[in-house]
This record gives sequence, structure tokens and C-alpha cells, in this order.
Amino acid sequence: MRYRLGTRQSDLALTQSKWVQTKLQALGVECDLVPILSRGDQDQKTALYEAEASAPGWFTKQLEIALLDGIVDLAVHSLKDLPTLQPEGLKLACIPERRNPADCLLIHPAAWAPGGTLPLVQGAKVGTSSLRREAELLSERKDLTVLPVRGNVPTRLEKLRKREYDAVVFAAAGLERLGADTQDLHHVPLDPSLFVPAPGQGALGVEIREDAPAPLQEALARLHQAAVARETRLERQILRELEGGCTLPLGVLCTQQGSGLKIVAFLGKKLENQAGHSWTGFERFDISGSDEQYLVAETLKYFRKGT
Repeated sequence: MRYRLGTRQSDLALTQSKWVQTKLQALGVECDLVPILSRGDQDQKTALYEAEASAPGWFTKQLEIALLDGIVDLAVHSLKDLPTLQPEGLKLACIPERRNPADCLLIHPAAWAPGGTLPLVQGAKVGTSSLRREAELLSERKDLTVLPVRGNVPTRLEKLRKREYDAVVFAAAGLERLGADTQDLHHVPLDPSLFVPAPGQGALGVEIREDAPAPLQEALARLHQAAVARETRLERQILRELEGGCTLPLGVLCTQQGSGLKIVAFLGKKLENQAGHSWTGFERFDISGSDEQYLVAETLKYFRKGT
């Protein structure tokens, strides 16, 4: 039996879906890719945090509808885009190996200024549509001008090369998976303990119907990485408990540390005003231990204090 694998149409989404397709093929499960246009791919102008505030699942909803309608049998998502609760009838069946969860900053040569955590000229224009990334950038350099940027990876790289921006923030995993050629730009890895990534960043999530055929479920179970699933589950639990999505400037990274775990988290405090929004503060928290729910509870307690 051949299965239909739903995917977004961006270069990165297709690359990720082809990777899952190849892994399943090696396990004897054949899949045909079914490209589906998401709202996020159709709308290249609205900032992501504005889009998610009005309609959650900007990049995933159409794939989930296709699953529920029986148009596809499985769907591959970037886990950081997938809402923490699945619609009734669907389940997250597989979280395979995770790539680099960190962010990186690509800088136009003309805006390069050696030294410091962010080696940029004074007042540089930095592109990102993530409130988390905006908050983290401004927590380090208040002189920066952070501007929304939309489009797939090649589109954002082209905007940077034309110097519509002095620098643009990317997920390192996306650049790695695409094998993007960025030799003409300065590449600055951002320390994930300081620039804490989005929950689930660098990981994929494969979603299926709850009544999916047993051979498909069995193959996905063999691709599933329990350690990655554990880490991302805690990251996404914190996101869910804080009632956040792309509208919450939250970063959470959970990593294995010896026999236990370490959680690093960041939260920006945003003040709405007539001009849009401004940042009133930034908080970081880290904790280590072996009791998962204690780690989550303490992280939530820290960020909820005073609210």
C-alpha cells in the first residue's frame, strides 16, 4: 500500500518531507508527496505573531484538514509550528532525530562590526517575524531596529543580499537541512543558552489519524526518537501551560544532562501601546534535575510570579 504524505510547498518543508519519505521507504513503507498550500505560504506579508493571534496553526491547519478529510495519510511539520494540542481524531505519531535547535544570525558584509555577541553596526536593521527573537535581540542590543521579514529561506536570503536588512535571524536547522550556500554572508551562531530557541525548534513532527493503518504506525514508531520526544514534550508543555504560541515571546530548550535534564527558558515582557508594542523587561531561567514535572513546575512558577 502506498501512503499520501502531506507537506507544505516551501523548499524547506519539501526537503524535510522528502527526508521522512526516504526514511520510511528504507523501512518498506512507500509514500507519495502531496503538496498543500498553507495560509502561511499564501500570505507573505502579515507578521507571524499577528497571523497566529487571529488564526492559530498558520502553517499547519490546512495539512490537518487534509488529514481529517482523508486527502493525505500523514503530514510532516516543523514541530515548532505545530500547536501543542492536536484536533480530535489526529495524533502526533513520530518525532524523529532533532537537528541543531539554535538560531543563527546572517549578516551582510557591509553591516559587519567585529566584537560582541551581535557583531553588527550601530542601529542595524535586523529581520525577523518572531516576537521571541525580537525580544532576545533587543535584550542584548537596544540600539537595533528589528523589522518583520516574511518568505521562505531563499526569499529571506535574497532580501538580505539586496540589503533590505543588515542581518536576518534563521533557524540553524533550516539552513542545514537545505544546505543553503551562505558563504557570501557572515554567519554568527547564537548561543542557545542566551538566545533560547522556540519550543520544538530543530525537530520534526509527523501527524496521522488515530485510526491510521498499523503498518504506517509501526514504521513511524521505528523512526521515533524517545529522547527527543521527551525533551520537546517538556518544552511544549511549558508553552501550553503559559498559554502561548507565536504571540508569546517565549524560548524553551530542554537537553539531556547526565542522567537528568536541563531546562533553559526566556520570556520577554511586552507592553501594548498605540505605536504597536515595546519591551518592558526580559527574564531568563534555568534549572536542572531528574524529576520532569518538578522542572516544568518550577519553570512555570518563575515566569508566573507577579502575574
